[in-house]
Amino acid sequence: MFNRILIPVDGSKGAMKALEKAVGLHLLTGAELYVLCVFKHHSLLEASLSMVRPDKLDIPDDALKEYATEIAVHAKGEAVELGTDPSRLRAFVKGGRPSRTIVRFARKRECDLIVIGAQGTNGEKSLLLGSVAQRVAGSAHCPTLVV
Repeated sequence: MFNRILIPVDGSKGAMKALEKAVGLHLLTGAELYVLCVFKHHSLLEASLSMVRPDKLDIPDDALKEYATEIAVHAKGEAVELGTDPSRLRAFVKGGRPSRTIVRFARKRECDLIVIGAQGTNGEKSLLLGSVAQRVAGSAHCPTLVV
């Protein structure tokens, strides 16, 4: 049925609900689970335009990548607690525009299902579907389960 399932995570409740569903599918099918956390890339120019200028100019990507790694590791731990076979579970962190990065990653890794939360950390409560979930569902090469 499914061989590789991608779960994009951002630390939100919606992402964790999607993770739970994906683990359930993993337990039924034995599919590999790929947890992916995407952080928005910031250029050196964007960092230099900040009104606050520390003595040493740190690249925002470094801090964002570190935070994304924490989210991915946490999600991986949650998946194991829910019963995922650790040998069938991998976590990744990528920089870029979330929807594009998720779709490219799914295609490159030959995922045959994406399980994504309906609303992430930027979701407005009034919207039924967050913009990232909507873009992923509309442009993915494989089925997308929106939780």
